[in-house]
Amino acid sequence: MGHLSSRGVRIRRERVVWPWIAWSLLALFIIVGSAGNWSPYQPGIWAPTLINVKDVARNVALYVPFGILGMWSLRRSDVRGVVRVTGIAILFSIANEALQLYTVDRVASLTDIVSAAVGTASGATLVALFFPPK
Repeated sequence: MGHLSSRGVRIRRERVVWPWIAWSLLALFIIVGSAGNWSPYQPGIWAPTLINVKDVARNVALYVPFGILGMWSLRRSDVRGVVRVTGIAILFSIANEALQLYTVDRVASLTDIVSAAVGTASGATLVALFFPPK
C-alpha cells in the first residue's frame, strides 16, 4: 500500500509470497543434492564435456520447475523474463559446479550448466506462453 496512481488514488499491490518460498526451497534442494563429501584440500574433478544422458535428463527435469517458479516469483510473462530467469539459473548452476570442485565424489561439468539453462528456459517459456502470473 502507499502507491498512488496518476489520479492520486491509492493502489494496493499484493505480494504473492509462495512462489518465492517454493523457488528458494527448490534452490536449497538443488544445492543439497549437488553437495558431496567436502574436501577443500583435495581438488575435485572438472570434466567440461562429460555427457551422461541420465544426468542431463535429470538436470533438465529439475530446472523446468526452477524456470516456472522463477517466472512466477518475478511476476514476468515476457521474453525478458525468460532471459532474466535463465540468466539467474546459469549463474546459480555455475556456483553449484564451482562448489563441486571442492568435493571428492562429485564431477563438475559444463554439460550440467547447459542442461540447467535448457530446463530453465523451457519452464520459463511454458509460463510465458500458457501460465502467466496474475
